[in-house]
Amino acid sequence: MIQLIDDLTIGKLLRDTAAKYPDRPAIKTREKLWTYRQLDEAVDLMARRLLAIGVKHGDHVGVLCETEPVTIILFYALARVGAINILFNTSLKADELASLVDRSDTRILIIGDGYKTVIFPEEAREILPMCKTLEKVWFAGRNNSFGFDKLADAEPASEKELADAEAKVSPQDTGQILFTSGTTSVPKMVMGSQYSRANCGRMQAKDLGATKDDVFLAALPTFHCFSLSVNVMASCAVGACLVLPASRKTMVLLSAISECKVTVLSCVPTLFFAMMSRADFANWDVSSVRAGFIGGSPCTPAQFASVEKAFGMTLLSSLGQTEATAGLTTSNLSDPLELRAETLGHMMDFLEGKITDIRTGKDLPTGKVGEICVRGYVVMQGYYKMPEETAKAIDKDGWLHTGDMGWFGEDGYLRLTGRIKDLIIRGGENISPAEIENAALEDPQIADCRAIGIPDEHYGEEICLCVILRRDSMRNALEIKEELEKKLAAFKVPKYILFMQSFPKNPTGKIITKELKAAAISKLHLNV
Repeated sequence: MIQLIDDLTIGKLLRDTAAKYPDRPAIKTREKLWTYRQLDEAVDLMARRLLAIGVKHGDHVGVLCETEPVTIILFYALARVGAINILFNTSLKADELASLVDRSDTRILIIGDGYKTVIFPEEAREILPMCKTLEKVWFAGRNNSFGFDKLADAEPASEKELADAEAKVSPQDTGQILFTSGTTSVPKMVMGSQYSRANCGRMQAKDLGATKDDVFLAALPTFHCFSLSVNVMASCAVGACLVLPASRKTMVLLSAISECKVTVLSCVPTLFFAMMSRADFANWDVSSVRAGFIGGSPCTPAQFASVEKAFGMTLLSSLGQTEATAGLTTSNLSDPLELRAETLGHMMDFLEGKITDIRTGKDLPTGKVGEICVRGYVVMQGYYKMPEETAKAIDKDGWLHTGDMGWFGEDGYLRLTGRIKDLIIRGGENISPAEIENAALEDPQIADCRAIGIPDEHYGEEICLCVILRRDSMRNALEIKEELEKKLAAFKVPKYILFMQSFPKNPTGKIITKELKAAAISKLHLNV
């Protein structure tokens, strides 16, 4: 049982696990299985190759690879030599990638084969002339390198050189730079220490009750903070097996769950819903799944309960964000469904939480709604090259201001009311979109919805509810509005109700608020 925070690096976490469980399965794909001994040896070899190509302590090394074994090996190897791993979203267009490469001062870029229709070597060749900081691209895939040097062909440095490099690595060294989701603005670059990443994974493994006998599924991409901690780090912390699916298509994920007897499944709500909505869902054997986290975006208590019932698992609610490594709250496996479904759990071990007034910054008592703040080992080191933004996010006393609104109950469990930036301010009234959405989702004919603020000359903002109806639903806007009038105060009832087929989302399933607002304004033919 994990009791205390350890002063360890990511590389040491793997070394310790490999020493304790050398013959246990560590990474599994359809083609191959690596034991922890084999994974540790592969990481050492990769680390020696990185040293041979000139990677040094503190270097910024970008990784553009899908969720595959080489990605995991690179993750550990870069940490082992003390380089800073810049994890790029694999769906980025060339212009977006080039911008982030330069902003993050990436010196070396390591690429895999590709993702969907994007061929990484072709994309890398396109961005090379655009990037000022990028010196070299290395290929780590299995297919056509398009002329790029292959990392596997690099002559490894000596074991002594690796030992010397590893001895210089500190737990407080920056381990990764991850990019915020960028659903409303340009992604910020979040610096996280090796210490915070390794220990967050250890704590989440403890909360999951995970052991060496568990089988985790990497259903989310490894460039996502959630997956890095709750899948990669948590499985390693206890010597469990991490299954890497061939893709994130729902059929592939369900096949992996069934064939590999997955026991721990952590996803964003949209991915759970996508698997459940398949017409053939009942044909897949998901009986092995016992637990998992749900996070990344809100879901209603009814949706939470439906996921738990569909998979026959114990689902843990949690609040997390990239700036807080991954998770800052958790519920307990022993908590009743109602408590897990209606709250985000309590603060994780070794963390402090509080609620502050969004206007005055003063601490608020139990039961009062304000901004959720966290302090402790998970707090980021800061935004890279953005000191002013860092100072806004982390105050002088070390509290990270999350931008999320909520309140703590007498039981110490956190309730979420929404994002500060998503608050709709109508005629001076602060309105939580989540309250409107939860009321609307009580209608079984509504599959999903989002409440947003639309510019208005008189009130400043008016409420627009964007709705996705279930298949064959005949609901109209007037019926929805009449139902909401029974549940909400008059000033919270949406002026506009728009029906949509889908919402714009980023690759991790989060709705892109800026694009949704633009689409709504266009549909309403408003001049703003």
